[in-house]
Amino acid sequence: MTTLPPGYIPFSEVLAAGPLPGEARIFAMVNQSGGAGKTTSAVNIAASAAEYGWRTLIVDGDAQCDASVACGYEPDRLEGQATLYDVLLGVANFEDTIVPALAGAFGAKGTVAIENLYIALASEQLEDAEQMLATRVGREFWLRGLIDTVRGMFDLIIIDCPGNLGLYVVNAIVASDEVIGCVKPGWKELRALTRIELKIEELQRVLAGVKAFLGKVLVVDVPTTRSQGAVYDDSRKSVASAYTDRMLPTVRRSPRIPESYAAQKVLRIFDRTGEATQNYYDITKALGFPRRKQR
Repeated sequence: MTTLPPGYIPFSEVLAAGPLPGEARIFAMVNQSGGAGKTTSAVNIAASAAEYGWRTLIVDGDAQCDASVACGYEPDRLEGQATLYDVLLGVANFEDTIVPALAGAFGAKGTVAIENLYIALASEQLEDAEQMLATRVGREFWLRGLIDTVRGMFDLIIIDCPGNLGLYVVNAIVASDEVIGCVKPGWKELRALTRIELKIEELQRVLAGVKAFLGKVLVVDVPTTRSQGAVYDDSRKSVASAYTDRMLPTVRRSPRIPESYAAQKVLRIFDRTGEATQNYYDITKALGFPRRKQR
């Protein structure tokens, strides 16, 4: 296993501390296409919840490893560090993939661990996950079984999904309590919400014990003025009309979002007072994770 520098809190210490009262709420961030803001939202909602005092886990299930990179890691360059691919191969336990989320690149000067925030690392080799899962008995329940082993250790678990509705995403839906449909405000993108709902309904029909539903809709990359995108504004209003009771606060377009990813720092650290940062604080509270009172 990779040795973390002094001051970092390995997940083994979290396990040793024992379970929390109750079990984590589990959300899957889903859209059938890439570039819909799933990873940015998963990481920054999780980081906001962690700051508010909730012990939070991000599960990075995308072969692009974007959530892992955003939290300071390039998993396939860490010799000896387990990833979800190793779990698929049966050579590592799920707990072995979990490391503290970082503000900055792993090993870089000034990089620190983010309190209360952890990530289960992905791997580029997860692009083979669909084929590997296809031959397994109970293949749709693989991820649920993994997450159940640590559910009692966290308040919130967010599963970041690849941009499709394939077998891994099916696993994420089956493992979750609630699905967040993450879309940009365009007509083509918003049609994806219907496909997500149909996929969830299909899973509920054919698989016993699936309780997830499209509970929330998150619209990201919203233009700051109507002149920047009248079509975007109109489509946002349409989805708000169709999903009135499920709409989360929107995330405004900001150059600070890609800049924070390049710096490998979450928005609350990279751009503390920015508008997009505040948007994610608002979303976190709307999901039921306000600032926790000191115990």
